[in-house]
Amino acid sequence: MPGSLNCPAVPTAISFARGAPCPEALSGDLIATCTAAALAADATRVLSYGTGQGYPPLREVLAHEHGVSSDQVFVTNGSLQGYVFLLETLLSPGDLIAVEAPTYDRALLQLRLHGMQVLPVGVQTDGLDIDALAAACAAGRVPKLLYTIPNFQNPSGATLSAEKRTALLELVDRYGFWVLEDDPYGKLRFEGDAITGLFAAHQGDKVMFTSSFSKTVAPGLRVGYIVAPKDVAATLAAAASRTYISPSLLAEAAIAHLVTGGYLPGNIAHVTDLMRERRDAMVDGLVHMPAGTVCAPPQGGFFMWLELPEGLSADGLFDQAAAAGIAYVKGSDCVLDGGERTLRLAYSGVSPAEIAEGMLRLGAVFRAAAV
Repeated sequence: MPGSLNCPAVPTAISFARGAPCPEALSGDLIATCTAAALAADATRVLSYGTGQGYPPLREVLAHEHGVSSDQVFVTNGSLQGYVFLLETLLSPGDLIAVEAPTYDRALLQLRLHGMQVLPVGVQTDGLDIDALAAACAAGRVPKLLYTIPNFQNPSGATLSAEKRTALLELVDRYGFWVLEDDPYGKLRFEGDAITGLFAAHQGDKVMFTSSFSKTVAPGLRVGYIVAPKDVAATLAAAASRTYISPSLLAEAAIAHLVTGGYLPGNIAHVTDLMRERRDAMVDGLVHMPAGTVCAPPQGGFFMWLELPEGLSADGLFDQAAAAGIAYVKGSDCVLDGGERTLRLAYSGVSPAEIAEGMLRLGAVFRAAAV
């Protein structure tokens, strides 16, 4: 076409914004095998309406893993849905909810939508600032619930240390607030030793656990769960029944067969290897960032968190990065106020080659602004 040679080339889009597994992490053959096994074993039940609490054999599997009875397990359509049901049943508008600052942007959004007061508690390199939470409680700002992601936190990538976990549970015992331990990334560890979880370590009934198979198997199956006291699990199941009558039993049954068939450890190892390779590629790409950029590479999970040097704004450079074909999550979306110099980069869904190219482009945008 006339004049087309003068049109600037549009750069290929590379998204560091979405925390989703890369295509290589999604095993269609494995899911097909497990789905076929589920239908062969229990077709009538998995193709019919079920109870709001979820597919009973999967609940039994999860109960065994966490050392509880199956009536403490509520299977959800992804873990965020269970969190929303908690806000709507266990809590009330105006309740004070403590969250990490920064925290998962969707969790923060739901608190705002449900009219909750938010108590932001900073995140350090070894996780939640327990001293700050203790000071807030001592000053009378005791939250009704603490929502925390202790392993490879979204978005910071930080992991709560063993010492801080002990101190946090002491605060729970002293002040009596609930904790929702969200752990979708904990099994995707690249190095270092696993740390006992809050739910596993706590002797009381104030800590609830939630996770999903979105990161370790496939997000399209939409299978997550909450482990909670029996009465809370029953309340959540009733809310689910009112909302969608029955869960997707076929997906839940496929996951149950994946676990009981012994496939999950190998799949987790495969996904972990893929994520480690991508984390390493992004660490290598940090060389392109402007001097003074701060980043503590995570030991697992999906995300890296960057703080730009003084004078640069990730919010202000967002559109310029998009023009260069790069998308990221603004850190300001993950906190109540501020955060303009921070950003979250997801390495999980793109190839090492795309990461190398994307970090080169993103660094060029940031360095140009720093001049």
